[in-house]
Order: sequence, then C-alpha cells, then structure tokens
Amino acid sequence: MIRRGENSDASEIARIINAAFEVEREFREGERTSQGEIATLLERDVFFVAEEDGRLVGAVHTSVDAATGYFGMLAVDPALQRGGVGRALLSAAEEHCRKAGCTKMTMSTGEDRTELIPYYERVGYRVTSIEPSTSRAFKRPIRIVKMAKDL
Repeated sequence: MIRRGENSDASEIARIINAAFEVEREFREGERTSQGEIATLLERDVFFVAEEDGRLVGAVHTSVDAATGYFGMLAVDPALQRGGVGRALLSAAEEHCRKAGCTKMTMSTGEDRTELIPYYERVGYRVTSIEPSTSRAFKRPIRIVKMAKDL
C-alpha cells in the first residue's frame, strides 16, 4: 500500500532511506539523512511511503516548484528491492506532481550510482546535465547527474 507519509513516520522514513543508501558509504560522509531532516521536509513537501504488513518498506521525497516536480531519496528496504515497490513509489510521486500542475519531473543522482541511471532511463527519464557537486556530504569530489521526464 502506498500512502502519504506523516510526521509520525519520520524516524522510519529515515531508517529506510539510510538502509537503502548504505551503498553510498564509500563516498558519502555519514548517513544519507536524519529523522530531523525528514521532519523538516515533511513540513513543506510530501513523502510517499510503502507499507507492507503494517511496516514501512519504502519512501520517496516529492516537491513541487511551479510546473516542475522533483523526487529524491527514493528508497526501498534492501531485502525487498527489485520487487516493484520503488516503481510504485515513483508513480505516486509523478501522479502527485501531475495533479499539482507539473509538466516535468526532475531528479538527480551521483554518477557513481551507475546502476540507477539506466533504471531511470527505462522509466522515461533523460540526462539533462552532469555537474560537479558542491555538497560537503561527500568524501571526495563527485559529479551529479540531473535527469528529467515530461509528465
């Protein structure tokens, strides 16, 4: 079941995101996110969460800026990846943005996440730019791949 995340979900959303992003540990400083960051994002944006047997197993952050939607931190419990949960969450994020009047959906990922770029291309996203990251969250310089899809 996919539903809109609530403030009471912040801790579990952070847990799922950090577990799914553990593969970035070699180039990321610390955890991907925190309960506090999720709570702050929930004040202005939307998270969709996937539930299975009463527990959260996936999440995605979604925001709207005029006619452009954005999704980030798409995460699925590592034990359940490749089972369609991520695609269902992405569909919920896209539909939310479409209903909000967005005509384009955007996202970004580190170029080191080479398995993600072909996945997003298969679901209609195209690379729009590759830029150096200015974030201090990384142990070494990385480049950010920005992608977009018409809704």
